[in-house]
Amino acid sequence: MKSLKDELAKVLSAADDEACARAFVKFCQSNGDRLPLPGQDAEFDLAMWEASQYLPLASHDESMVARVTGRMLGEQVDVVAAACVRLKDLLGNAKEAAVESWQEMLAGLSWQQMVPAGALRGVGGQMVSLGTFHRQLADANIQVNLGWLVDDDHLRVLLQARGSDEKALPDVELRLTESKAGVVFSRKTNQDGAVVAPNIQVGPGEYKIQVLWSEQVAETPVFVI
Repeated sequence: MKSLKDELAKVLSAADDEACARAFVKFCQSNGDRLPLPGQDAEFDLAMWEASQYLPLASHDESMVARVTGRMLGEQVDVVAAACVRLKDLLGNAKEAAVESWQEMLAGLSWQQMVPAGALRGVGGQMVSLGTFHRQLADANIQVNLGWLVDDDHLRVLLQARGSDEKALPDVELRLTESKAGVVFSRKTNQDGAVVAPNIQVGPGEYKIQVLWSEQVAETPVFVI
């Protein structure tokens, strides 16, 4: 069985830089559980740096980097938890910072805010709203309105999907996923291009919305209940 150094030497001998980068990605995917920590092997660090100039990280590679980071810190790191909004922050002194963080994370995932996040008191109870936001997904324009009914522990999700001709799009799927439990709610748009879900029962956890259409997936930032 070849050692990591032997395999890495073969990777670095690729004909050109881009071929080397692709070979390095494959090398990392095949040896993810036994890669050296950053700083332990200068040759590996150099190869990683060079590869990063030519290829973006795939989701698999990002998870591998997270595992390596976890090993460096001596614990398993939940990367998602480092980038999320705690809905309860919108009720207190951290409201402005939470709203700003949410808007920045939306922008980072190509969502555009239409109605901003905020906390408001409705009839019979308090609701934390993450606002209304939209993005283009293939030929679909997706608009999501998301709120948390504090007193009832219900999420309110309203989704509208329209095609490039502004006509309603049925069969666009909305999923609510929780980091540990997985998919906790799933529904497709009706003939009006809408998903109306005003009372999804939720408990404490880290949640995100996923929208699936035409083999593409759009995700919202993570929010914590």
